[in-house]
Amino acid sequence: MKVMKIPRLRMPKIVRSKLSAAKLLGGVMKNSLQFKLRRGAFAKRYKTHDFDTIIVDMDGTIYRTDANVEALSIFYPERTEDNRTYGEEIYDSILAKIASGQYGIEQGIVEGNKFLMAKKVRLEDFSLVLERVTKTLRKPLIAALKKLKQKGKTIVLATLSSKNFGEMLNSYIAEKYGFSFDYVLGTELEFDPSGQIIGVKSIVGTKDYDYAGILVKTKLSALRDAMQKEGKTLDARKTLLITDSYGDIDLAKMLVTILIKPQKPTAAQKVSQRLGLADYILPDDSNLRTNLESIVLGPKK
Repeated sequence: MKVMKIPRLRMPKIVRSKLSAAKLLGGVMKNSLQFKLRRGAFAKRYKTHDFDTIIVDMDGTIYRTDANVEALSIFYPERTEDNRTYGEEIYDSILAKIASGQYGIEQGIVEGNKFLMAKKVRLEDFSLVLERVTKTLRKPLIAALKKLKQKGKTIVLATLSSKNFGEMLNSYIAEKYGFSFDYVLGTELEFDPSGQIIGVKSIVGTKDYDYAGILVKTKLSALRDAMQKEGKTLDARKTLLITDSYGDIDLAKMLVTILIKPQKPTAAQKVSQRLGLADYILPDDSNLRTNLESIVLGPKK
């Protein structure tokens, strides 16, 4: 497995990434220190063959793009002076407000969906977004997850983005690759009888609380609740997280974490790599499947 040397951090001037990453801009250094301290304390507890549950992030991880950017770009396609879509400008504006503290991450999620509601977007329109993101699926990752599920592992797709879209993606992957996630967790939207988005029902966010009358749960809490409904329990000591950036650092502080290093990383992904915010950093290359399977199942004998 390739071992990466983590260079000294130089914080980029502009960080454009998914909503789950933006909230950490102000406190990433503090969070990274806490991460390192916890990793040191946890290091002796974990063995590769002990993992029974694998949580996989959606945007930037299972595929290389971001469904939020793609959706806004589709429904706000007008071009700006620098040849970016108005949808991209909307997305960056929301990120800037989260980064400055004007919005919390949950408000950012709600505000982003308001732009889709203004365009009368329907559930069936998500197929347009699906068409875009599936062109960037990480096939070696999917192949590894398929094998791990065959070995009895519970595989979870968890996102702050739309659960409805995640379920649509899961159906596509099941039909195309013969693999499906055991659980899909994410923000649930409200639809009218015609399928038009009319609000946000619940949010998978950064903490367990109530935001403006909307129930908010973390990925971990949402998974525990989903498993409990089936009479199952989640053991964090046997749970592995696969993600692409520090947007999941709060979860990474509690779980053994694999960080995927893209060939063309975003600024947030570069920050995560340079800070070493994972137990393993795996390049997105031809060895991704082999390396991931080795971590979870142990080296081939």
